[in-house]
Amino acid sequence: MTRKQTLRRLAADARPYAGRLLLATLLGAVGGLAPLVIPRAFGIIQGNIFAARHPNVTALYEAMILVFVGMTINAAALYSQTYLTAWVGQHVIAKMRVQLFARVLQIPLEEFDKWRPGELIARFNNDLQLMMDTVSVSLPQLISNSATFLGAVARMLTLDWLLTISLFIITPVVSYAVSVFSRLITQGTRAAQERVADLSSTLSEVLQNQRIVKAFAREDYEVEKFHRRNADYFGTSMKLIQFIQSQPMVLTLLMTIGILIIIGFTSREVLVGRLRSEGALEFLTLIVFVVNPINRFAAFVGDISKALVGAGRVYEILDLPAERADAPDAVALHDVRGRIVFDRVFFAYGTAEQPVLSDFSADVEAGEVVALVGPSGAGKTTIVNLVPRFYEPQSGRITLDGIDLAKIRLADLRNSIAIVPQEPVLFRGSIADNIRYGRLDATDDEIRRAAREANVEEFVRGFADGFATEVGERGNRLSGGQRQRISIARAIIRDPRILILDEATSALDSHSEALIEEALDRLLPGRTTLIIAHRLSTIRRADKILYIERGQVREVGTHESLLAAGGAYAKLHATQFG
Repeated sequence: MTRKQTLRRLAADARPYAGRLLLATLLGAVGGLAPLVIPRAFGIIQGNIFAARHPNVTALYEAMILVFVGMTINAAALYSQTYLTAWVGQHVIAKMRVQLFARVLQIPLEEFDKWRPGELIARFNNDLQLMMDTVSVSLPQLISNSATFLGAVARMLTLDWLLTISLFIITPVVSYAVSVFSRLITQGTRAAQERVADLSSTLSEVLQNQRIVKAFAREDYEVEKFHRRNADYFGTSMKLIQFIQSQPMVLTLLMTIGILIIIGFTSREVLVGRLRSEGALEFLTLIVFVVNPINRFAAFVGDISKALVGAGRVYEILDLPAERADAPDAVALHDVRGRIVFDRVFFAYGTAEQPVLSDFSADVEAGEVVALVGPSGAGKTTIVNLVPRFYEPQSGRITLDGIDLAKIRLADLRNSIAIVPQEPVLFRGSIADNIRYGRLDATDDEIRRAAREANVEEFVRGFADGFATEVGERGNRLSGGQRQRISIARAIIRDPRILILDEATSALDSHSEALIEEALDRLLPGRTTLIIAHRLSTIRRADKILYIERGQVREVGTHESLLAAGGAYAKLHATQFG
């Protein structure tokens, strides 16, 4: 996205606050013009006190009052302007933050899988922070300094237009230097933000996988990897700092040369009688009010360049595709029975040459418990991910009760499904909060009933805070079996017609496994259930087994019938279970 496109988008987002922005701009202009009373006061004092044969003390008092009033107006106007600008900026960025969060949740999983979590976190934190800093500090100062600059130039033109024009002979050189540094700062900021994303991603991975790091004694390895990426960020940041710090020095040197030339010209104008001494003093004082904003413009341009980079990176996420919207004629689901039919489905991840599913067909009757069995990479996880439309097949179709999933309202489809993953996922909050996540309007009695059916009460009774017990980040205060039972209770309270179960007992101790098996016995009856099966007990519970290999159904039948057939399933069973 180009700078011009980014600016256009930002202007559109700020349009609802146009009135406040206009008022802030006017206040900034007033605040920027007010200090120009100082050169005027110097001119009055020079003409009426130092250069006058009969000094006028009253003029001295008037000049002092003029400066006091001007600087009071300056302080009040700039405070009001900064507050208004920050208010508008914070509202725009707060709205953008929510849009960014919503868009991340709406991104199709196929697109989401391409992004590192640390990269997305960097967009939330660092890029939005760049924008906030610019809006809160740099933008108000840019407005007021622009007003000071323009007001000073206008007054200088009235004093001596020839001198003023000669001052700006150096302007094209300064403008060129500003444009070069602006381009370098933009490129440097983009590189620095990418290095920050690398750091955030590394930190996020280590924090989420702390136990694995310790288990394999990889602390030194991870520190070294982080050190390398930190060094990359340091180098990129120092290069950016060089550009930022060099810009004002170069511009100051150029402006100093210009000022020396102007002082010489001004002195000559006084000597030849074209300019009075009070006018010369005011003119030379005004030069300070021209040069100072020009020097600060360099910093403002750098800040705005960085903010535009941040905004462009945020808009890059906002422009990612969302999950396909429901068609106007999308079908609402009522009284779901749960029959699922896969009809010659073809699916491949991204541009992968090898399809995961190829001409895949299967029929799952309503209320049937179906176990998906097969070697790793056969496509079992892909099959269950297609049912809630986490991914869309490239060809073929999947129907629910005879209706194409692509034509069903997505919210209705997912409301009829509950998922119990192999690795249970809990959110920061209480046990009750995590169970209620399955149905947000569930009452406390319903939560307790679901917990009882999932054997959650068996361990909740041992907690002083009961269901109000905090589970910690990702449920790390609970054991794996406890987290899994809460996950099952969350599915129970949802009361789904379709249940997707990625073997929930494959990594648990025998006591936890027995309690979860008991909970599943209460959950499964009457629901269409797809199970990615690893345990023999789960396989035997299934009404039907689909043996999947290379993205196709190779064998269908019950556990006993497939063993008797002596085919691929029987060989897999012999290998895994002896």
